[in-house]
Amino acid sequence: MRAGRGVGVVVLMLALGACRSRTPSAPDAGVPPQETLRCEGLVALEVRDALPGFTLTQERPCPTCGPLCVLRSTERRDVSVSIAYDCRPRFEGEDTRALLTPTIKAGGTEVPAMGKAAARREPVPGMLQVSAWDEDTPCGIVVTWLGPDKERALDLARMTLYATTPERLAQAAVASPPDAGPLPDAGLPPDAGPLPDAGPR
Repeated sequence: MRAGRGVGVVVLMLALGACRSRTPSAPDAGVPPQETLRCEGLVALEVRDALPGFTLTQERPCPTCGPLCVLRSTERRDVSVSIAYDCRPRFEGEDTRALLTPTIKAGGTEVPAMGKAAARREPVPGMLQVSAWDEDTPCGIVVTWLGPDKERALDLARMTLYATTPERLAQAAVASPPDAGPLPDAGLPPDAGPLPDAGPR
């Protein structure tokens, strides 16, 4: 796989699988509209401190999806990390096995003792993706790590779940979010290979 652009494109495409576009609907009671959530408020300081030298940016994969928070480093160009959020009450009361099914069917394995439910998978060589659902909020997260030390995705997922609270969701929402601009070029490099679908759904 080509470095630089190829790394970012693969991470973006897999995160898009986790945050598929859905038909807009009325805001869920008690949950800020996803398009108003900002990475600056969602990604906890302890998560950022675990990645010194990485810069946090936000991308909007679709108009009604939760934010895609991307962390990159100019010194560690071989590593790309993203945290995708999907916060909807539809996760509340859903059977744990049902939440895990898409990831398990895609070749993943369950991760015990992490949030309401969690699973891990390796969509492409050198990448680890952890899908997990929070116990305190109606949020699913997908942490994707591409590059060396990919097992750190598990620690980041745990830290992100612990830091995701109703108060943080409220504080991370803005009344009128700025336009995130056009989507980045999602064309895959020829050596990236096929990309399976990624949960949560």
